[in-house]
Amino acid sequence: MHRRFTLKFIVAAALTSVVGFAGPALGQEFPAKIRLGDVGFGFGQPFGRGLVAIADAKGFIADEFKDTPVKLEFTYFVNTGPAINEAIANQQLEFASYGAVPNTIGKANGLPTRILLSYGGTTIFGGARADLPINSVKDLKGRKIAVQKATIIHWSLITTLRQNGLTERDVTLVDLKNADQLAAINAKSVDAIFGGSFFLPLRDQGVLKLISNSGTAGGKATGLGAFVVTDEFQKQYPEATLRVTRGLLRAAHWLGQEANREEAFGIWARTGVTLPILREEFDGVSLKNAFNPVPDDFFTAQYRGVIAFNKEQKLIRNDVDLGQWLEPKYVEAGLKSLDLQSFWPRRNADGAAAGASN
Repeated sequence: MHRRFTLKFIVAAALTSVVGFAGPALGQEFPAKIRLGDVGFGFGQPFGRGLVAIADAKGFIADEFKDTPVKLEFTYFVNTGPAINEAIANQQLEFASYGAVPNTIGKANGLPTRILLSYGGTTIFGGARADLPINSVKDLKGRKIAVQKATIIHWSLITTLRQNGLTERDVTLVDLKNADQLAAINAKSVDAIFGGSFFLPLRDQGVLKLISNSGTAGGKATGLGAFVVTDEFQKQYPEATLRVTRGLLRAAHWLGQEANREEAFGIWARTGVTLPILREEFDGVSLKNAFNPVPDDFFTAQYRGVIAFNKEQKLIRNDVDLGQWLEPKYVEAGLKSLDLQSFWPRRNADGAAAGASN
């Protein structure tokens, strides 16, 4: 009994020292429950399409707490970013993974969060009605485009327009949620839509033709977001915060193994997106690169672009200090303890990667 207690004390002390400051006294270092939120997709029981869903399904975070009484609670929010902001504000979540536009809005409005790591990238597609002479993004000038505003897809659309010599003033944006976008394009009340792979079946039905794919356009317009923790939680429970971070890093490492690609698609298919659509969405895309969790120079440059976008769109009034918002010590400690420091390439602000190992 004495030996088991000593080993537990050594492990707890080692993890705490890696994080860099003393945590609560032994026996009080873990809460009874940890609540994690993610963007939910699908009908019936929503599920996720990123690292949290992988960590949940494969038990990577649960495994980090197998020697503790901690219970994990995963919630997938179909009302996406605004619902997650509300849950954090109401102290219903300790951790959350969601898009950069809504979580920056939350931070600017006083939500006490800290960014732990990147949740990776989200492929954004542009589709135009098949009966119109729209064959590229440049052809959208003067057209009506359906998009859900104040989302990372809205940011991606504006970024894509600018990359093609257009501005928001060159088009008419119609603010619609996903289901309403599909109805609008079928009714021919809009000319194009921007969103995730949810509308690819309309292409197969001959309703739409694809004109944009952020995954094959250099990545600068690919959706981004972060996994955040409440500041109070990470201060009170540094070891638990580290263990959650390690679980997400392990999920990203597993996802980065090519042999796990089909199993990952099977997990994400719980959202109702079919396997053929998932395979097409990530065709030619390295999941290791797409779900790089490290908040490197590319991640921070993209986030600063989102912050500027939110101010331009008058979605926020207050400045957000990204340097103060980021809390890199947990991911750095997690990478070191898992021996993954060189697994993901460190990208510069333009997205160019340095060397990485397997």
